[in-house]
Amino acid sequence: MNTTRNWIILTAFTIVAFLATKWLADYQDKKNTISEPTVHFDIDDIKQRGTLRVILEYNSIGYFIYKGQRLGFDYELMQQLAQALGVKLELIVPKEGESPFNLLNEGKGDIIGNGFLSNQKIKHQIAITNPYRDIEQVVVQRNKNPIINNPSNKAATDTLIRSIRDLENKIIYVSENSIYYQHLKELSDSNGINLDVRILPDGRTTDDIIEAVANGEIDYTIANKDIALVNQSYFENLDVNTIIGKKEGLHWAVRKNSPELLQFINRWITQFEKEKTYSNLYFKYFNENKHIQFGYNEEAELQQGMISHYDAIIQQYAKKMHWDWRLIAAIIYQESKFNPNARSWCGAQGLMQLMPGTARQVGVSTSQVYNPSNNIKGGTDYLKQLEDIWKDIPDFTQRIKFILASYNAGPGHVQDAARLAAKNGYPKDRWDGSVEYFMLYKSNPRFYRDPVVKYGYCRGQEPFNYVRNIINKYFDYQSKINNNTAQFADNLRLEQVAPVAFEGIEGAYNPTQGLIARNAKRVLFMSNKLFEENNELIPRDEGRNPFDKPKNELFVRKDNADSDSGNRLFQNKQTLFQQNNGSGLTIKPNHKINELTPRK
Repeated sequence: MNTTRNWIILTAFTIVAFLATKWLADYQDKKNTISEPTVHFDIDDIKQRGTLRVILEYNSIGYFIYKGQRLGFDYELMQQLAQALGVKLELIVPKEGESPFNLLNEGKGDIIGNGFLSNQKIKHQIAITNPYRDIEQVVVQRNKNPIINNPSNKAATDTLIRSIRDLENKIIYVSENSIYYQHLKELSDSNGINLDVRILPDGRTTDDIIEAVANGEIDYTIANKDIALVNQSYFENLDVNTIIGKKEGLHWAVRKNSPELLQFINRWITQFEKEKTYSNLYFKYFNENKHIQFGYNEEAELQQGMISHYDAIIQQYAKKMHWDWRLIAAIIYQESKFNPNARSWCGAQGLMQLMPGTARQVGVSTSQVYNPSNNIKGGTDYLKQLEDIWKDIPDFTQRIKFILASYNAGPGHVQDAARLAAKNGYPKDRWDGSVEYFMLYKSNPRFYRDPVVKYGYCRGQEPFNYVRNIINKYFDYQSKINNNTAQFADNLRLEQVAPVAFEGIEGAYNPTQGLIARNAKRVLFMSNKLFEENNELIPRDEGRNPFDKPKNELFVRKDNADSDSGNRLFQNKQTLFQQNNGSGLTIKPNHKINELTPRK
């Protein structure tokens, strides 16, 4: 009796504690939430002010800065919307801890420009627009997929996953606390399949995990199709065609007391989706290959001592800036493969891939940007500007690497990485083993939202690889091509530096050790098995498996299997398991019997 009473008291206490905790969390959430607008500002006020204030967060789809230029699918859509309103675009980027919904209701922004899914929790705060595009979740895998997690040591190749059932007993990696984990659980339950899911901690992003698939580090992950498509445009070996979820609409948000603005945006969405500009933007971010595909053929025969047909022009401008012309040639090879008509997905042009803004800055007109001489002059002039930015770095080799990274990603992102390095105890004036790794961290929200960071998200793997590729190409050219055009002092010679190991930051993912840490947690969804396979229970009747369910019951009596045994979940265990001299169930050797937990 006392035991029963204690269980009742403990259960009641647990329920009360849970409800109290939930109430406190809801109260704190509501306390920090501005549910009603504090200003009255609609479309006429916006036109009178002359600017549309758009709240946009940094990420690989919404908004980012690349080569000094503002880019992002949502950002460019907001540009089109502002143009339709006849006003200028003004960006509001939330700081760490700031709620975009609060910024909206406080009047600091007019619209939230990052797409989000509709749910009841946020509908009481804001008014949502009609969906401006749909998303669905897909399996991310390689086109030719060698099995990495193969039980045998023999090489094997998997066929491509084409349905959720093909994922049964495959190892799938997702980030901790992501929407993908819950989605996989729902799919496991609804389809009755076993999914071996591994949880990656330390805030690793979906982009990081997809890159690990492309690099052959892991086999499978799932992602929203738009994120998967962006990454496929960088990694041609990815397959993102297997859909495992229904389509859901993405929306923008305005204040509840801005009905005219909401009505205008909804009409604009309906019309703009039909225009070619929308399809061009979608292709630019989600389909267009991010690499230069045509250009210099390395197999083409050139005269001995030549690198390209533009060597004389390269030597002319390299001499003016006191650089080894073979280094400029290595940059051009990396940028355009010596294709003078090359144009990248983001609008960079010519041999040295000058961005439109950079070309104007160094005096190269639109009509001359594809002219090899003008383009190389503009590119070397820009390199001289970058050299001035990093003139305080004493070591020439390290200074060159800062300049190269800045040429690729823009000096702002490199300065951010240097500040992150200094904050975490690494030298800010050394690229190798220090700042280069903080460039990698600039794709991680934990770092690009740090207060010392001014330029937000950056796909850091690109400048990280860019510097290494150019330096390797330069030393390859140096070994094959004599430099008779100039002699350099010892302090102006590039030195070969072996890759420097990175100690990492406590509590953060170390990019030098590969994505998959050994402590990745495993969660095995067992939708149609009650117990782990290594904890088998011993049935009384050896000739019959008591877990075969002839009806909807989980367990049935042996002597009454065909009768209606009611809704009870467990029945007389003495008839189910063999007796052990009258002392209860027989424990299987070397195994512990778990507590039986009924299925939900």
